[in-house]
Amino acid sequence: MSRDQFSGIDDYLINRRTQRGLSQEGLALELQAYGELFADIDSLAISRWERGKVSPNIRRQIALMEYFADEPHLLLSNPEFELKQLPSISAFQKMLDQQTSYNHVMGAHPYISSDNFSFDKVNKHADNAAQMIRWVTHYHSNLTRQRECWQPGFITELVEHPSTEVTFYQVDGVLIGHIIMVRVSPETLNSLLTGQMEDTELTPAYLVDSKQAASSYILSAYLGGRHIAEDYLTHLLLSLIENPLTLGLGYRARSDIGIKLMDFLTGVQIATGERLTDRLDGARYNGKRYAYVSFSLQRQDLLASPLLLNLMRNSTEAEKV
Repeated sequence: MSRDQFSGIDDYLINRRTQRGLSQEGLALELQAYGELFADIDSLAISRWERGKVSPNIRRQIALMEYFADEPHLLLSNPEFELKQLPSISAFQKMLDQQTSYNHVMGAHPYISSDNFSFDKVNKHADNAAQMIRWVTHYHSNLTRQRECWQPGFITELVEHPSTEVTFYQVDGVLIGHIIMVRVSPETLNSLLTGQMEDTELTPAYLVDSKQAASSYILSAYLGGRHIAEDYLTHLLLSLIENPLTLGLGYRARSDIGIKLMDFLTGVQIATGERLTDRLDGARYNGKRYAYVSFSLQRQDLLASPLLLNLMRNSTEAEKV
């Protein structure tokens, strides 16, 4: 085992505390001063953690790693790092199976075999990017039943900004999934999530350079099947976590699967859009349907998400095979 690989939080704490030359009591005092998460910590708690008698919750494990100036996502993504409190990912996979097997509003992938694991990922510089942007506008209009009609020019301006991240998923040239994510200030994100600002009011002037601290806002996303959904989420979440300049994530969920994804990510509900009456329209939240339900996730909350940790660990394990 290398110096930066650990079997679990007990092994990690013993090594890092020893490297710092701290006693268990000394570490407890420093942690108390470090943050509120450790306000009630004493040397006995440190001893129990190091002996594996008790495991601190995931939030505390992340904070411990940050205290020691390590990057939590690099340590926690290792499947060999034991996480006793990590729930199974099976419930999430079952949800994807249910949600991605019907009600596909784009109408493209019902023509593609359900056991098709192969797809192409292209970015905003692809030769046919303009066509895919047009398809995205059609998707959004269909999804919102014409309540929100986006024009290609609106999306194109935002996509062309250097900090905007875009992924298009294709099978045989057919668009079957996408994500468009922009970087904005926390103030702009709050305006979007609370409904004070509509998506169509976004212009490049509101976008933040990739070298500056900012929040990420998912402008538009569509998951065209389980395998694409897993790839999309892994890419999305890892890109957010690996960038220390990302302060948080915001999303207006306009469909049931969007709500369920935010539940799995432990997103904080911010606001709701127009109340809807059709049982197949919009997003269902707390027994009612809305044009959208907006959610926010701060960086710490995102990193502590069991879904993110499972995806990271599964991705790392797959790379070793």
